Parts: sequence; structure tokens; C-alpha cells
Amino acid sequence: MVVESSTVPAELAEAFVRVAHRIVWCTLVTVDGRGRPRSRVVHPIWERGPLGLTGWLFTRPTPLKAKHLAASPYVSCSYWDPRHEVAVAECRAEFADDEPSRKYLWELFASTPEPLGYDPKILGGEDFRDPKITVLKLTPWRISTGGEAWRAA
Repeated sequence: MVVESSTVPAELAEAFVRVAHRIVWCTLVTVDGRGRPRSRVVHPIWERGPLGLTGWLFTRPTPLKAKHLAASPYVSCSYWDPRHEVAVAECRAEFADDEPSRKYLWELFASTPEPLGYDPKILGGEDFRDPKITVLKLTPWRISTGGEAWRAA
């Protein structure tokens, strides 16, 4: 059953985050200018806030990824584990490359216990200003897990 509303129901958001943060790594799919999917493995952190659910991750600002998101700013994030627990977020994706976002995410990953958190220096830079990485912000318009789903009205 799909619930349609302006915000994610709290119980579903909690269940989604529980699964996503336990599995840690997800497959993120973008779509190229010809409508073809392209997948890669990423490591988001999800936050629940007053405006809903937001995913954050560091990524390389490759020309291909930038081109895909310019053609279609929508992505799919899929988590799966061998017990067949699944969580999926269909999202609007945007680069949040401003200094406050970069610093916030750097500190969030550094202060979150492993395996969800990690030392961001493994990305190759000394601090959040490293031009080889950028922040991708994910705003779900649909999530599902445990046989339940939500879609933005």
C-alpha cells in the first residue's frame, strides 16, 4: 500500500533509516541524456527533520554524473541485504557544494560511529574544502521498506 501525503509518515521514515543505516551502502542510479540507467555504489547518511527525510553523501563531481543530473535530477537509491531486507528511496538529487553543507557533512560523517560514519580524509583531502569531492543532497519523493511505501502528494 502506498501512502500519499506531504511528509513521510514517522514510522516509515524510522523503518527506512533503520534499514539504510544498517546496510550502509546503496546502489544509486542516475539516468543519462538518452534515458539509460547508470548505477554506482554510494554511502549516504539519512536524516529525519521537520521538513522530512534527507540523504547526504560525498561523491566525486565527475563530468558524467554532473551531466546525468543536469539531464534528469532524479535518482534511485536501493539497499538490499542477504536476508532480503530492502529499502528504496526515489529522490531529487542536487549538488550542495556550499561551504556550510560541506563542513556539516564532513563533521557528521566524522562524528557518526562506524560503519555508517567514517573519517572523511579517506576521500583524499585534508578537509571539507577538497575540490575532488562534493556533497550530493537527496530529497525523497517516494520511499519504501517492509512492504510499506510513501509518495509525495
